[in-house]
Amino acid sequence: MLLAAWGGWFLMQFLEMTSRQDGEVDGMLRNVAEQILYSLPTDIATAGQQRQFVLGGEARQGSGKFAALGFQVWERGTGRRLMSSRPAPAHAMRPDFADGFAEVNIAGAPWRVFSLSDAGARVQVQVGLPRAALRAELRRWFGVSLGTALLLLLFIAIAVWLVIRWSLRPVVRVSESLARRAPLDLAPLPERGLPDEFTPLVRSFNQLMARLAQALRHERQFLDEAAHELRTPLAALLAQAQVLQHAGDREEAREALDHLVAGIERTSRLAQQLLDAARVEGGGGASRATDVDLALVVGMVADEFELFALRTGQSIEIEGGHAPVHGDIDDLGILVRNLLDNALRHGGPGTRVRLHTGVDGEGPARTAVLRVADDGPGIAEGERERVFERFYRAGTGHRAQGIGMGLSLVERVVASHGGRLHCGVGLDGRGFGVEIRIPAVPGADSRAGQGR
Repeated sequence: MLLAAWGGWFLMQFLEMTSRQDGEVDGMLRNVAEQILYSLPTDIATAGQQRQFVLGGEARQGSGKFAALGFQVWERGTGRRLMSSRPAPAHAMRPDFADGFAEVNIAGAPWRVFSLSDAGARVQVQVGLPRAALRAELRRWFGVSLGTALLLLLFIAIAVWLVIRWSLRPVVRVSESLARRAPLDLAPLPERGLPDEFTPLVRSFNQLMARLAQALRHERQFLDEAAHELRTPLAALLAQAQVLQHAGDREEAREALDHLVAGIERTSRLAQQLLDAARVEGGGGASRATDVDLALVVGMVADEFELFALRTGQSIEIEGGHAPVHGDIDDLGILVRNLLDNALRHGGPGTRVRLHTGVDGEGPARTAVLRVADDGPGIAEGERERVFERFYRAGTGHRAQGIGMGLSLVERVVASHGGRLHCGVGLDGRGFGVEIRIPAVPGADSRAGQGR
């Protein structure tokens, strides 16, 4: 880019120099012709008949474009040459003796000629310069300018290279240090001694590595927890299957079968949470987003849990109306499923769970609302906000079950949909409740109402 800009500038300078030279040459030819004409005597009867002076030494050819300058003085009435310079040809440079500028060929070479006559049209002065001399002068100027510019560019390039090499030595050291690191070494890079321009970049990189280290710790913790949680139900399943295999009577077999079913359900739930976590953390929900009614999602998920609730004497209540949002229906299903599963599983036998959907606000501030509340044992006020942290398990009653992933998935789905989450007391001043607000689809109320 720099070379292209420099080349364009140099071309413009060359064209300007060529145009300026043409103007200067024309002015010089006119001036020389006028000075010669002014220096001629009015008596020219004997002009050109006297002996000429000769040089005392050897005549040397001059250099430069003006060394090729030639002039002639002609008597117009007789066509007699009165005087001429050595570079001028023997014949008239302008045979037609017309005044003014002209481009003529002399001995096969182009010349720029200016002719000037006196007021009485007695004599005419012709002054000319070969075009070859002008081109040679331009080539000389071009060569000197180009050489100087190239040397200057080379000097600048060397200076820039030295400055960059000197200033980037700390960055090279950091790069070499990174190349020698182990694959999972996420220790922060040193920030001292770096150029001021690179310090913010390294600081941001260190912040990124700190987040990666934290994520790696969470993943390791997750793998440890998942391995532990999978090992326990699998061992229990094996034990109950062995008990069932060697059961002595129907009662013992029935009890072992109940434990086996419970273990399978727990393992299935854990596997489902692992799959949900992989889906949510994998992203891509924005590309799958469509207009979704939260009420429809709530109804489908509630149908899935109906048999589970009936078996434990629990009840699921659905109220409210349409809650149109723009999002991924699968991620929203994960959200509702984990909220309902958390309420039923940790609420205990006989728990009531109520799911409410609706729309609050007007215009751009409209939000779709989902409330899930139960009347179970609840969670201590100091732990309510922390239950949405990954791997955190509240320590009250049945809520110590699981690996602490369900509600953390809820929080991530809400965040990916630009929503807000709040938790508090559940039904009738008891239990646990969660309220979620997600931006509603503009103008969706009328369309939803027509489809009911």
